[in-house]
Amino acid sequence: MKKNISWITIIDLAVYALIIAFVAYGKQQSNFGQEAFNKVIREDGWVEYLTALFLLLGSVLFAIKAVKAGKEKNRKRVIFNTVAAVVFFFGLGEEISWGQRIFSIQSGEYFMENNYQGETNLHNLEIGGVDLNILIFSQLMFIVLISYFIILPILTWKIKFIRKLVIDFGVPIPRLHHIIILFAVNTFIPLAINLVKESELHELALTGIMFLILINPAKKIREISLSHY
Repeated sequence: MKKNISWITIIDLAVYALIIAFVAYGKQQSNFGQEAFNKVIREDGWVEYLTALFLLLGSVLFAIKAVKAGKEKNRKRVIFNTVAAVVFFFGLGEEISWGQRIFSIQSGEYFMENNYQGETNLHNLEIGGVDLNILIFSQLMFIVLISYFIILPILTWKIKFIRKLVIDFGVPIPRLHHIIILFAVNTFIPLAINLVKESELHELALTGIMFLILINPAKKIREISLSHY
């Protein structure tokens, strides 16, 4: 009997194809130097807007989950999903500089002086010689990614207390293919491209895969063994 392909599989393949296509295009253009690569990851370009779209979709999905949890009077899931929705919305705002270029809004004096791109966002600020983009959005993000994609799944399967927390708060756990694709792409990018602002492709890969996790997280976390608590 021929097995039907689910809409989840179709979306998975479409998003993965999109990510790989832009990474491949970025690699191809990087062969011609930084200027050619900049056209791939330029401000208000496809890479930026797709990243923003995935962040918007993530924020909306978390907000919907928060509302649903509220109707079910599940306070823990309301808290988690509300915080996650705000975090994704903040990421969206930062990605598009809070609509500054879209609506032709002039940056304030503080951002003109301290933001090295003269934009209204936090991730390009440099305060006291400290680049927030490197400190928070690169180094800290690396720790968060390792914790979420590697450490949390292992702890979830191995430790009942962690599994209980994950279930109680409704934390979406990545599937194996999410983890493999993310780390494969993010390992390939610096090795193959290694140019300024390659992080734009990392962000596209991360937000796209996070969207896939939200619509189809790991399903093998069962509320089995919760009776032991």
